[in-house]
Amino acid sequence: MTMLPGSMTGSYYVRAIRPAFQDARHWLPAMRDRAVLRRHALKLRFWGPVGMVEDLDWDWIQARRDERIGEVRIGDVLGGCDNLRVITWHPKRLTRPSWNPTGAPVLHIWILAVFQKKRDEFTKGNLKTFDLRRQTVIDRFYDGIV
Repeated sequence: MTMLPGSMTGSYYVRAIRPAFQDARHWLPAMRDRAVLRRHALKLRFWGPVGMVEDLDWDWIQARRDERIGEVRIGDVLGGCDNLRVITWHPKRLTRPSWNPTGAPVLHIWILAVFQKKRDEFTKGNLKTFDLRRQTVIDRFYDGIV
């Protein structure tokens, strides 16, 4: 098991952007349900090159595979919502974590969105939202270059 800086475990630093927190609050008003969602998302720390984590159901979004945007499927019913999805972005470039700006760069997995998916396909609006949120992360944390 790879150690992140400090005493953190895993290979990746998982970080959610503000709109993803707002999405989670929309779908899961109870804090206990958001805590369960957080535990599911933090399993991504152990994501490997082939994407195998024992009890994590995830896949690339086919329309955004080249941009490395994926989805984690939450099988539990949380806050009365079933079929929750956590949209993630897996950049290849290292960046310095905000909690240690002078430390060694680490790989991040960014949580872009949380929502309840009602059908198999993503709408054009969903894909545009994911693209814009990804671009926001690139502009803010990667100086516009990935």
